[in-house]
Amino acid sequence: MIHTIYPALSGLTAFSTQNGVITHNIANVMTHEFKKSRTEFVSVEAGGVRPVIQKIASAGPSILNNTGYGPAQLELSNVDLGEEIVNQIIGQRGFEANLQTIKAG
Repeated sequence: MIHTIYPALSGLTAFSTQNGVITHNIANVMTHEFKKSRTEFVSVEAGGVRPVIQKIASAGPSILNNTGYGPAQLELSNVDLGEEIVNQIIGQRGFEANLQTIKAG
């Protein structure tokens, strides 16, 4: 029974970390030049997963911004709000599935 609980606990931790990263991305969607992060799950030898957070360095869209000295290019955040909402729903369902595994164990 304990060998089924550890992978589920590591899954809870990983999905919790992923949801935290997604929340941080959503909070900074309007921050100029903000670079989003992604959580990748890496398999652990003892069973379960470990979350690895990676910065996505791709450029966001640019707009022409009128400064006090004339127009200048301004890079916006590279966060896609639609993608983040979908990832958050997937993360929530993964968290709930691991929680049900612990309850069943």
